[in-house]
Amino acid sequence: MVDGDVLDWPAPGAARRRQWPIVTVLVLVALLATGSRPAAGIDDIGVLAQRALAFVADRGALYALADEPALAAFDWGTGRARWSRSVTGGTGQVYLAADRAYVRHRPCTDTVGWSLERLDPATGHTLWLRAGAPLAVLAGPPGAAPVLLSVDDRQAVCPPVVPPRNAPPGDVHLAGLDAETGDIRWAFDLGGGARLVAPDVPGTGWFAVWYPGGRTEIRASDTGGVTAAANVDELSGTPPTSVRVVGDLLVVVAVRADGAMITAYDRSSLRYRWHRLFSSSDQAPIAEIAYGPVVVACGPMVCVPNWRDLAVLDPDTGEQAWRRPVQLDSAGPGVLVARDRDDFTRVRVVDWRTGKDRADLQGWAVVPSASTGTDDDELGATVAPSALVQRPDGDGSRLARIDLTTGAISPMGRVDAVPARCSVRHHRLSCLAGGDSVRLWRLPD
Repeated sequence: MVDGDVLDWPAPGAARRRQWPIVTVLVLVALLATGSRPAAGIDDIGVLAQRALAFVADRGALYALADEPALAAFDWGTGRARWSRSVTGGTGQVYLAADRAYVRHRPCTDTVGWSLERLDPATGHTLWLRAGAPLAVLAGPPGAAPVLLSVDDRQAVCPPVVPPRNAPPGDVHLAGLDAETGDIRWAFDLGGGARLVAPDVPGTGWFAVWYPGGRTEIRASDTGGVTAAANVDELSGTPPTSVRVVGDLLVVVAVRADGAMITAYDRSSLRYRWHRLFSSSDQAPIAEIAYGPVVVACGPMVCVPNWRDLAVLDPDTGEQAWRRPVQLDSAGPGVLVARDRDDFTRVRVVDWRTGKDRADLQGWAVVPSASTGTDDDELGATVAPSALVQRPDGDGSRLARIDLTTGAISPMGRVDAVPARCSVRHHRLSCLAGGDSVRLWRLPD
């Protein structure tokens, strides 16, 4: 299940690879480590909000949640306040999905279920309100807005979840909402103890449903229609540990005495592709032994993060490509950005296929993102997905961006703050810094 980027109260096919000469990598690392590269200045626009409980951003505005609780929106270009509105504590969240801001209401009563309210970034007014709780962002029709996969079980579960394995069968209403207009593109009831398998990666073009007995359906995200159906042996008996959508694969994980069996099926036909027995490192926690490893989609590969290391599997064969004691932070088509398990201030840029470092940034740390969309420039052109990293520098930080397609590292300059959560859009940088202040900077062109 993809829960999106939530502002709570309180805050809670591989691309063509560019080969970097080792000398170039060493020079980049030296420049980043010493801060000796001349850089254009980052202009401080100012503090937007103080005593903020949390901060997020979409393509249209910056949002800060403060006491009352009051939600305030600010202009990306100038930092000026656009509007503010109340969000009742404990019953609502600002929810970021498909690079848009919503309020996800959760009254938790026996008669009222979840609902989703779309905000106008310019005024804060309600654009539309729909029943149900969003679980994932799916691909829409060509040229159209993405689809929000929404679940309305009328049981007011908090937080919204796919019913647990031992829950009694009950009808669940699924709907595909236009992320911009709120129009219902498709809808149907899911009953008879069926289970929903939502994708982890936003923009996936399909999802899956499986029923007691093993019958499994692949459904298109833009229409909700069935594109493939078959009986899957691993889903016909005892419920598996997990079922995941990973790229073009439906992956089933089942715990065995000698490890976890990971089995993959092709989404176009539900034909068997491969299986692999995965064993955790020695002295794994009891919970990992009992419930099995997590399998996630990451870049062009299949990842199995666990308590000691990260295993990366080839999606075509299931063979282990490499395994290292790192923690995954960001994944792109060309590289992943990870931290050492034993040193969280050591960032590595790792090539997917080889598992070898493109760069080793000692003393740096990854800055969590406050937005869900892809950065774009002032003219609306798409910018390659990237990760933001920082290195302490006196009472401030030196920042850099890592291109997740090529692995290129671009120093940005220094800010007089230590960011905790940031978003970069339209030649602007905005961060939650100093504990509870939302700040805005203008980046050099």
